[in-house]
Order: sequence, then C-alpha cells, then structure tokens
Amino acid sequence: MFRETPRLPRALLHILTVSNRTFVRDPARGGQSRPIDEVIASFWGVVMPLSNVDLKYLPEGSYTKNSQKLYTDDPVDIDPGQIVRDTYDGQLYTVKTELCHNTIHPMRRYLVEGVVNK
Repeated sequence: MFRETPRLPRALLHILTVSNRTFVRDPARGGQSRPIDEVIASFWGVVMPLSNVDLKYLPEGSYTKNSQKLYTDDPVDIDPGQIVRDTYDGQLYTVKTELCHNTIHPMRRYLVEGVVNK
C-alpha cells in the first residue's frame, strides 16, 4: 500500500526567497554601508507566530516581539544569518536557527527574527 508523505496545507503557503546578505560602502550616502541581498533560492513556506510552548523551550533562551517561526516542506537549505523575504507582504526575516522536528515528516522549521525597516 502506498502512503503519501504528509505535507503542509497548501492554502497557508506562499513564495518566500532566501538570500545571502553582504554590506557595501555607499559613497552616495556619505560612506555608510548598505545591504545587498543575493537571492539563493525560492520556496513555498509560511511564517507564523511563536506559540507559548515555543517561548518556553526556545534553545537560545531569549526572544523578541519580532521572533517568528518559518515552516516549509520544500527541500531548501537555509542557514543561520541568511535573509528570508516573504513575497506576500515584503517582510524580511533573519534566520536564527533551525528547530528540531521528527524525521517522519519532511517539514522544516526555523526560528526567524523580523527585520524592522526604517
């Protein structure tokens, strides 16, 4: 008997991109540095708020009001420090760490921190 692998609900997901961020000096801005994002991959995922259980057992021991969880079941490699852009609303997130999950489900979870644009 064939069993399909469980998947995240498609109605929740939308396109996200993961990028490496570097900073360059910008002479037009008086030598201040500005970020340049190099898009590595696009994938289907969703960013959701942290639950009370997440807040209790966070491995880093701290969180802010901008802390969120990113869920995906696409085979994409995301490393801490990379930038994720939500193409639905344009919000940027810095990836903090991958959260553990069982090996039966292909879902991957990451702790991300929302970037406040000024």
